[in-house]
Amino acid sequence: MSATDRRRRSGLGLLVTGVLVLAGTALILGVTAVRHYAGVHGPVLPTSWCRSGGFTGPLPPLSGARWLTSWQSDRVAAAVVVGAALLYGAGVRAVSRRGRHRGWRRAWPWRWSVCFAAGLGACVLATTSSIAVYDMALFSAHMLGHLMLVMVGPPLLAAGRPLTLLLHATGNPAHTRFKRLLRSRVVSLWFCPPVALAAYAVVIVGTHLTGLMDQIMQRPWAGQVEHLAYVLVGYQFFTVALGTEPLRWRLAMPARQLLLALAMGVDTFTGVVLLQSSRPIPMGGGTPLHVNILDDTHLGGAIMWVGGDGIMALVMMLIALEWLHRPEYRRTTSRGWLERARRDALAQPDIADVDRDEQALEAYNERLRRMAGL
Repeated sequence: MSATDRRRRSGLGLLVTGVLVLAGTALILGVTAVRHYAGVHGPVLPTSWCRSGGFTGPLPPLSGARWLTSWQSDRVAAAVVVGAALLYGAGVRAVSRRGRHRGWRRAWPWRWSVCFAAGLGACVLATTSSIAVYDMALFSAHMLGHLMLVMVGPPLLAAGRPLTLLLHATGNPAHTRFKRLLRSRVVSLWFCPPVALAAYAVVIVGTHLTGLMDQIMQRPWAGQVEHLAYVLVGYQFFTVALGTEPLRWRLAMPARQLLLALAMGVDTFTGVVLLQSSRPIPMGGGTPLHVNILDDTHLGGAIMWVGGDGIMALVMMLIALEWLHRPEYRRTTSRGWLERARRDALAQPDIADVDRDEQALEAYNERLRRMAGL
């Protein structure tokens, strides 16, 4: 078997694995929702498969060492996280093999792998740590899990550039087909900045300021759907805001800052409304803790307001620092930030750093062919 055939099979295997992981997760959640609305009681999976561990009796107060010693296992979330980690690891391995075959001087950047692993770690903490143990009893703990799933994990996952990795892990002709898919109308619509902002606002406001939150707190299976929605919408939004993937939409720096500022307004509005609410959000099955439910609801609103705005401000600062430290912008410092913004908006998007030398060589050969009249 030739090297090209091996890379082709590796890329196709990578795509099949990703499709199976996503299809299995969607099937489990879809069947659970259908069974609920059809009046069939009981989870589609045993409860012990979804959540186990933690406390079997009444929950003690969440204080002191219990923040570190209270754990549970969420096997549905663990399956998704492990599948994503294996898929990403297989992609890094495929890119490294392809790089050695083509004589690249460097493989997949390790800092992107660290970012993706940190994003998966944030999702694990949100679904297995003390935050998850108490998320059906304390709205404040529930809100902490939300922040980790929509504002901590997704930007780290987006910084890991999984779409770029999958693009370079696939060999021709799968590489060409996947590249066309990333630039297709459906994908471009999904990652369109107004659509991403609207989806973020709908999920944040819809799951906190409507009766949907009451239903989620009463039904553990709905929490699984909620977690998946937070991660997907968060990844959609921060992929657009960070602008690191080879997509059709590549925003200039001022536009990305404006997008994050608008999302910060959504977090502020949601947090302030919860902070001033006169109706508490009921916990699942009634809270076993001796706490004031209304005060806990107000605390959850404060976490959304202060924590959400703080995370957004940090992301805005990191993006601005990264933009200001680019060599092409340091050379234009004397022209002012408007000139740098114009150059950023008109610049052609790079597919990835790992292919820059190869693309330059192909462009040079094409220029020679045009000069020769071939």
